[in-house]
Parts: sequence; structure tokens; C-alpha cells
Amino acid sequence: MNINIHIFNKAQKSFWFVPFLFSMISLLLSLLTFYFDWWLSQHDYPIFPKVLFSNFNLSMTIISTIASSIMTMTTITFSTIMVVLTTFLSQYSPRTLQNFINDRPTQRVLAIFVSGVVYCITLLVLLKDESGQELYISSAFAGIVAVICLFVFVYFVHHVSNWVKVSNLIHNITIKTNNKIDNSYLYRRNAIQDEPSTFNESFFSETEPFTMYSEASGYLQQIDIEGMIKKAGKDKSIVRMVKTPGEYLLEGTPVMTIWTMTDDIDGEDYLSYLVLGPDKEPMEDIELGIRKLVEIALRAISPAINDPNTAKNCIEEIGIILSKLAKHKLPSSYLTDDENQVRIILEQPTFVDHLYKSFYQLRHYGKQDVSIIAEILRSLRMIGENNSEETQKMVWTFKNYILEGIDYDSLQNLDIQYIMRHLDELAKGCGQGDWDKDEVRNKYFPEKYKTEDAYHHDHGS
Repeated sequence: MNINIHIFNKAQKSFWFVPFLFSMISLLLSLLTFYFDWWLSQHDYPIFPKVLFSNFNLSMTIISTIASSIMTMTTITFSTIMVVLTTFLSQYSPRTLQNFINDRPTQRVLAIFVSGVVYCITLLVLLKDESGQELYISSAFAGIVAVICLFVFVYFVHHVSNWVKVSNLIHNITIKTNNKIDNSYLYRRNAIQDEPSTFNESFFSETEPFTMYSEASGYLQQIDIEGMIKKAGKDKSIVRMVKTPGEYLLEGTPVMTIWTMTDDIDGEDYLSYLVLGPDKEPMEDIELGIRKLVEIALRAISPAINDPNTAKNCIEEIGIILSKLAKHKLPSSYLTDDENQVRIILEQPTFVDHLYKSFYQLRHYGKQDVSIIAEILRSLRMIGENNSEETQKMVWTFKNYILEGIDYDSLQNLDIQYIMRHLDELAKGCGQGDWDKDEVRNKYFPEKYKTEDAYHHDHGS
């Protein structure tokens, strides 16, 4: 990957990039305002009515007052952002901090305030009484900036009040994750390409492989798959990735093995397509969105917070993401070039892997909460009823894993009825209308819950 492109993309995701860009623009605008003010004085103040002009002392007073006012709003904005970040960290998940930091409206609000201060301070520095100029219109332009900042501040209060709502945060994570599924290079490429051509096993025996080692330490955050495929196609080589995104690489750790028919290739060129960083979270990782929802749900069902409804909301959104994921053709571990020749071997998770990683922690920590168990079954039904028969079979088989982990001793008869009702709905959603209820009861439920009569025993029915 081109290092300059990577630095630019990383800068775009940082909190300072948009404010810095707006500040440079405001600096330019302040210079233009100053020279425009001078031009008006040289032409007897045309275009604008004289009421908009003020003398030097009044202009300096107005602009300095506006600058201090915008600085106050900027300080309040920073304080509010810190409160929101603290809330996200303590109530939701550390992984959700990046959602608010990368939120464009938040960055733009802060950028407008910072650029407003830069604009006013620059005007204060440029305006001089010794120039002989009698009237100035810069104060009027500064007033316009103040009004804009005031309305932006009101908008920011409204925006933050929506952001701290956990339902909006959860939905935002779902939307971004679904967008990643639609825009991911692997998923778009895999949707239009055929199965790889016959894999030439003899290629490995005819060529001597060489291993590339990491030149630095850090987490493997991203692999430029598209660029590496083009490079491997040009060199007529096959690259097998030893490490996958999210793993930590020590300096000197084997990263990839390369087989090639070309003698003069530089293996270090392939290392340039890897992005290492101090954080474990991979960039543009679809699983990261699911992981955030799982962590929010786990905190919600913890005794410290005890908010199962938020956990149910997260589980429902996980079902939406997995349902969309199942509609796509999942990437193969053998990635091909435009000529359908295998160029990269990179292990890819199956749909069952996605199911397991989404629900294994929720299954463990929610095994005594019937509402969590039922919501997982509802989420599985949502995935099954919107997808292919193959997906339905995988979901129906996966439900056994959920049932095996339930703490039945903590449940009552009505709880079991509730679970059976959701199992019946799941069966219909997965095309298993004639499923054997007795087999499920005998396999998973304790003795007292195995018959229909036991369900109604305590109620005299």
C-alpha cells in the first residue's frame, strides 16, 4: 500500500483533521476579508450600506468580544465531547469511542468553532489604526460568523442529545457495518467472479518458496488486498498469508510465504501492502461492528447495569447484520486476479464462524435470562427466514448450540413454554415446520420439562 495514501486515510479518521482543514480555510477568508475591507475604503465604501461599517475602536471591540464568545462555546463543546466519551467508555464499550470521534457532524461543529476563533483573531492582528482607514466592514463579517456559530452550537446540543441515546448508537453501528459489507472490496469482488480456476498444485513443487518477515512490531490492522493481487499477478506469484488482520506481529515474525516464477522480485514490496498499528482493531473490519454490539449487550446484562432491553436491541441489530451478510457470497480463502488465477491465500471466516462469534458470549452470560435466550432465537429466525435454504439449515443446526448452554434449573415452566414458542417460530422461519419437539425436549430439557403436561401442571390446566 502506498504509504502516503495510508497516512492520508489515517489523518482523515483523526479528530484534528477536519478542524485543521477548516482553520486553514478560515485563515484564507480572514485575509480576503482584510483586503476586501481595504478595497472598499479605496472606493468610497460602495456596495454595502454605511450602517454595516464601524470605526476602528468599535470594530476591535466587536471582533474581540465575538472571539471570546466563540472560544467559550468551543470550551463548552470540548467539555461536552469529553462527557460523551466518558459515557461511552463506562456504559457501552471502549470500541464505541471511535464512532463518536469519527462522527463527521461532531468534527464539523468543532471545526466551525475553531475556525471562527482563528478568523476573528487573524482579523484582530491584521486590522491597524495606523493605516488611515476610517471605516471597517470586518466587524460585520465577524458578526455573521458569530451568528453561524450560535446556530451550530444549538445544533450540536441537539446532536449530542441524540448520540447519547444507546438506541441511536446501536443503530448507527448497524448502518456502518452494513455499509462496509456493501462497499468491501472482497465482497464486491467475490459477488462477480467465478470459482477459481483449477488450482495448480504443481506450482508449489516446481518453485522454491521464500518467507517474508515483519520489519516492525504492531497489530496487523489492514491488508491492501487489491494492490497485493495486482502485484502478485504482475510477478506471476502466489502469496500465502501466515497472519490475519488483528494478530500481533513481533519484529522478525513470519508474515507471508511467496511462490513465484520470477527471480528478480523484491519481497519487501509485498510488505508495503500491510498496515501495522498500535491498536488491535482492524480497519474496515465487518466483525468489528458485531463485536461492538456484543460488548454493549454484555455490559447491559451485567449485574452492574442490568438493562436487558438494551441487550435485546443489540441482539436484534446483530440479526440484521448477519441476515445481510448471509445474502452475500462470502469471500473464498483463495483470492483470484482478473484472469481468475489464485494469487492470495488468506483464511476467511465461514458464516457459521460469524454466527459463533456473534452469540457465544451472549449465550454464556445470558443463559439464565429467558428474555436474552428468546431474543437470540428471534434473531436466528430473522436470519433464516430472509435467506437461502442452505443458510436456514446452518441456522437451524446452530440453534442446538444455544439450547445446550441454557441454565434450565434457573427457569420456570412458563419460561420453557416461552422458549418452545420461539423454537416453533424459528422452525417455521428455517423451513422446519415438521420439526420433532419431543426430540428437542428429551435431548435438552430436564426431566420435569419433557412433557406437555409438565408445562401446565402448576396452573391446573
